[in-house]
Amino acid sequence: MSGRKLASAAIEHRTQTPLFSWIRDKLLAVKRRPGTGTPGLPTPDGKAVFQHPGRFPDSQSARGGYHPQIPGGVHHLIAENYYYDRDGRNSVVPPVPLYEVKEDGSAEFNSVTGKKLEATQVVVNKGPRENFGLIAPTPGSGYEWQRSRDTEEDTQRYDPNLAHLERYDKFTVSKAQQ
Repeated sequence: MSGRKLASAAIEHRTQTPLFSWIRDKLLAVKRRPGTGTPGLPTPDGKAVFQHPGRFPDSQSARGGYHPQIPGGVHHLIAENYYYDRDGRNSVVPPVPLYEVKEDGSAEFNSVTGKKLEATQVVVNKGPRENFGLIAPTPGSGYEWQRSRDTEEDTQRYDPNLAHLERYDKFTVSKAQQ
């Protein structure tokens, strides 16, 4: 990061004429009568100072900053970025079926790339660190909710909606953790 300012401090800031400055100060109550308090937060000398809302280059922070760390995508490399590839309509494909239920009631699972998955690979709940960069990441923050009725209040302990949702807890835990 460079510590160089955009402009030097020798440049005069633009302002209004004295008449318009006086009208502005009166309308904004910058200079008040002695009996009234100061507008805004009091300064050490007890006077109110008009804070000009204009943003001038020499009074702002230094230019620069770190570039964002964005993962590469289809338009990341300019040499490989042809004009006909920029149109997103050409890269659209039909959705890949993630599962298929057969006549006998059994299910056959696929990954998002179309590969067949075994039953042990289907229920995988990854945490936030392992989730990044996957083709189809686990939605959410990776927190696995487990209900504990011992720590709940009575309204939650006997809530029929939570009891109904408790049936689905077996689907959130991966096979490796059981």
